[in-house]
Amino acid sequence: MDDQIVPANARALANVDFSKFEAYLTSLGLPTEHIIASPEERARIMLAIPEFVSSLPIDVKRDARYLSKFIAGSAVGLFDASLNYVWNEVVINLRKKAVVYGLDLFFDEAVGGSLRAQYSTEDDLAGIKDKTLLDTCLKLELISEIVYKKLVHILDMRNDIGSSHPTTYSINAYELLGWLQTCINEVLREEASKSAITVKQIVENIKRATTLLDRSIVQNFSDSINDISLNLVSNLLTTLFGIYVTIGTDQIVRQNILQIATFVWARSKDSKKYDLGFAIDNYRTNLDEQKVRLSESFFEACDGNRYLSISARSVKLDILCDELMKVHEEWDNFYHEVPLIKQLMTYIKRSDDIPEDRKEKIIKTVLICRIGREVGYCNGVSPAGKLFYDKFLGLLNREQVILLLQLMNESTIRSSMYGSIRTGNMKEILRVIKNATLGDRINEIIDYLLTLDNYENTIDLRKYQKLARGIIII
Repeated sequence: MDDQIVPANARALANVDFSKFEAYLTSLGLPTEHIIASPEERARIMLAIPEFVSSLPIDVKRDARYLSKFIAGSAVGLFDASLNYVWNEVVINLRKKAVVYGLDLFFDEAVGGSLRAQYSTEDDLAGIKDKTLLDTCLKLELISEIVYKKLVHILDMRNDIGSSHPTTYSINAYELLGWLQTCINEVLREEASKSAITVKQIVENIKRATTLLDRSIVQNFSDSINDISLNLVSNLLTTLFGIYVTIGTDQIVRQNILQIATFVWARSKDSKKYDLGFAIDNYRTNLDEQKVRLSESFFEACDGNRYLSISARSVKLDILCDELMKVHEEWDNFYHEVPLIKQLMTYIKRSDDIPEDRKEKIIKTVLICRIGREVGYCNGVSPAGKLFYDKFLGLLNREQVILLLQLMNESTIRSSMYGSIRTGNMKEILRVIKNATLGDRINEIIDYLLTLDNYENTIDLRKYQKLARGIIII
């Protein structure tokens, strides 16, 4: 179209006289004030529109129905209706971006809990509230934080002064043009980021694969996610987890997910990992044992057991302690203890990973196994298990070390500390737990215990009580 024709048409629309329409309203006894914008206000809109619209790609203009309605409403002077049309165009475009990004990824972030299963197709996007749409697009980096703030403002204005709700406010041309400019320049003209497209391609390739990924592809994948933001990688983790636990997912797909899940897990936010841990609780509550089993295998592969919910970890750790104590008393315990303490340590990476309601049982179990037996072979302790026992003991904080020292006074443990081998093992334990962060008093207690030859009957009770007063109950 000739550039001179467009401005001419714009001026013609701006100069349309609506005085007869206002007279018609008056004849009906209806109000005319704040209904139709003045000719000057309409002219500002009409003269600015050609420049805005000309910047849009042809394929975007072809489908921008609400942009046409915006122009119609502005030409008439119904600016509050035009604001609604601007917003509708924003919503439709953001929904298209969600489709490009991938509906599975989008719904995983937008919809939580039991409702997630009800959202799967493009039509289901209509069930997402506008604010949730904005929040999710921000999290998925389909829009920037600045654009998000601008769009939230437009949504607020649309709800407060648009025609969707009763209002007496008169929108002026400059306000309306500002909102239109945001819509066109920062939504309609913007495409999904390269990183967002990369994440979508990863998911699609994983789902389509019919053979196991070779090592070079896995390595390329691990390199590619280094350029993807923390938010996007965390969202990818949620989607991979969802595909993995879905009943009916092909076994090849699951194996491929596990090949790349460790890289994604390592680059994801802790909050997202804890969210997945709570998802397992929901599966368990719903008696969905197959999903529970698949979820736990996913967490095992990612070394993520410490991110399970406290209740889930407490149950698992309680069972592992019972099994560890059982094999400790059995034949060939040096070998059978190892897989159990190794698994137990997948749940504990820091002192605060030890559940409060199970800390005494866990510390007592490890203490007994690490003290070992009064036999010369390997000093009575599983050589491979010893590495894990010492790692656990080295994690203990001040409160947990005090509990360990308190447990040493229990008759069941005191009675097992006879002999030079077990005394030597106990001294090794004391050296492992001793550190400057415990404070002088506790380290004085440990130093005293290190001087003893036998913990079963050589403690100077009076001296020990004086050292431990206010800290350890004797």
